[in-house]
Amino acid sequence: MDHCDPVLLAALAFREASEQENRAAERHLEHCAACREELRALRELADTARRAAPADRVPVRPPPRVWEAIAAELAAERRDGGRDGTGNGRRGRPR
Repeated sequence: MDHCDPVLLAALAFREASEQENRAAERHLEHCAACREELRALRELADTARRAAPADRVPVRPPPRVWEAIAAELAAERRDGGRDGTGNGRRGRPR
């Protein structure tokens, strides 16, 4: 048996699926415990996200050393043309 597309399950959980998608998923969910469980978990996640009020989020400013490290990295890239000495660019380079 094929399972519901994960994107569709997420749309259902966040109540963003169309009526047609809802009907098709309901038919499948009647017979598929795995998809019902996945949808249950996604709905729980969506409900938790909805309950998180903006007041609960306290902005955290990174310490100055973070910005200094970023500035130093950018300056080094400008100095050596964005290369790391191996001919590879710095972007995506593992640390």
